[in-house]
Amino acid sequence: MFSENIMWLLIAYTTGSVFTGWVLYKSGVRDGIENTIDSLVDKGFLRHRKTESDLEILKWNANEND
Repeated sequence: MFSENIMWLLIAYTTGSVFTGWVLYKSGVRDGIENTIDSLVDKGFLRHRKTESDLEILKWNANEND
């Protein structure tokens, strides 16, 4: 029923689909985390300190000068 060519295509298709799903999942998680943190910072729920290129999240009970 399945020839060697069809089996090879099925394995290649499955491998590609799994890899693509994994990459998109990781990208979606990263984007979701970034959006959540940006939203919390914008709304004032997270204490933070901005530098030229980074955003440092501070402990809630930390002093501003630490």
